[in-house]
Formats: sequence, structure tokens, C-alpha cells
Amino acid sequence: MQKYVIAKFLEPITDGTEFDANHWPLHVTLVSNFVLERKAVGLFEQLAELAARKEPVTVIAGDDEYFGPQHQVHVTTLVMTSELQALHNEIITLLKRDSAVLDAPRYQEAGYRAHATVQAERLRKGDLVVIDELTLVDMFPNDDIGRRRTMKTFKFHSA
Repeated sequence: MQKYVIAKFLEPITDGTEFDANHWPLHVTLVSNFVLERKAVGLFEQLAELAARKEPVTVIAGDDEYFGPQHQVHVTTLVMTSELQALHNEIITLLKRDSAVLDAPRYQEAGYRAHATVQAERLRKGDLVVIDELTLVDMFPNDDIGRRRTMKTFKFHSA
């Protein structure tokens, strides 16, 4: 079983880019960690089809908060819109059809709170964020728990 994330990177990134697990490029997670119990047949094609019919979603960066069990992860939240929630829900529905198992289901669907982790590059309150593509990320490329690799980016209809 392989673990994945679906994200919108906020700086240009190419398919196949690898990075350290502790140093992600600036991004918004659209679906956090999930596992596919079986090999997903046509996952790339399904994500491409979903992206091809989606219009970009523009959201505004909101307040900074601290997430995590000990409130140790500094993030900038995004102001949730019905369009962003619908996008997230559509991706979840697609993944569930492929028997995806979500690591933290309570933070998905109704519990989803879009955010970007604060790092050297960061969002500030009031920044506009355009979600115009989604990227499938391999969380353990070559069975290396300390690395991440972008697998494929799917651009939205008018992006």
C-alpha cells in the first residue's frame, strides 16, 4: 500500500520533483494522507477528468493559527468558500470510489480546513490564492519515509 496527498503548490513545481519530508514547498493540502488498499486503476485519468471540468477557485488567506495535537504547527488558514469545500468533497468522493483509506477522516469533508503551513515562504492574511490545479504527491517514493515526490499535476479547465 502506498500513501499519497493531493495538494496545490503555490510556487511552480514540476512532476517528479523530490523534496525532504520536513521541507515541503509552499502548498495548500486539498486532501491529506490517504492509502489506496488496491492499485487504483486509472487514478491519473480520473484526476485529469475531474480537473478538466473544474474552474479555478479563488480564496483569501485568513488568520494564523496553530494546528496539531500540541498546537505546534503554525499555519495560515484559508477562508473556506463553498467552491473550495465542493472541490475537496469531489476529490474525496473520487478517492473513496477507489477504496481510499484516509489517515485522519475527521479532518476531511465537513472537518476540512484549508491552510498553508508557515515557513520561509508563507501566506499573509488577505493574500489571494488561486486553486487552478492539483498535484498528486507520493509520500514514500522508493520506500523512503523521509522524502516526497510530485507524481503528476492536473490543471483545471481554464488554467
